Formats: sequence, structure tokens, C-alpha cells
Amino acid sequence: MAPATGPRVGALCRQAGEALAERAARYGVADVLARVVAAASLGEVSEADLDLLDNAFAEHGIDNLTRPNRDFAPWPGPRTLVVTAWKCPTGACPREATDEQPSCRLTGQPFREIRLEL
Repeated sequence: MAPATGPRVGALCRQAGEALAERAARYGVADVLARVVAAASLGEVSEADLDLLDNAFAEHGIDNLTRPNRDFAPWPGPRTLVVTAWKCPTGACPREATDEQPSCRLTGQPFREIRLEL
């Protein structure tokens, strides 16, 4: 199993190379990068060292150096927020409502109820 810092090390690994090493030296954290590289070879990278790299690079406008990109993920667990809406009873038109159940003005039929989990 990957350590808790695994995703951050992965993000750093994708950017590793000469340019990263040069910037780390310029920003005064070459020693920290060297520690991270040495620790990565052993499989355990310090979160504190990753934070030091992030902070040093952020001071120079490079935010979240070791943070993987954010992805959409649904909120875990059961959905408790449900919205009731109404749609055209026949599907002949795109009318919808969320405040109260209307009726079709052409046919007189009440709109059909739909429930949306948010």
C-alpha cells in the first residue's frame, strides 16, 4: 500500500527533472528536494518536507507543487438532499417547474413529478 503522501509524491514525480532541481536550488530548498528524493527511494516521504517544497515554490508563484489535480468525485455516503421538480406531462414541451406543481395549459394535465438527488 502506498504511504499517505503517495499522491503528492506522484505529482512531484511527474514534474521531476533538471528544471525542478534548478528552481529548488534558486528557491533555497535543494536540500529538501534531495531529502525527498532519498526518502522516495525508501518508500517513505515526509509530509513536512513536501510542505516545505510547496511553501518555497508558492512564494515564487508556483502553487500546489506536490498536490495532484483535483477531480470531481461525488460526496460519499447517502444522499439526503432531494429536490422535487415537475416536467411537462406529455414531453411535448420543455416546460419545468420547481416551486409548485403546475398543469399543462394546453391539455389541462398536471405536470409529472421528478425527484433529483443533489
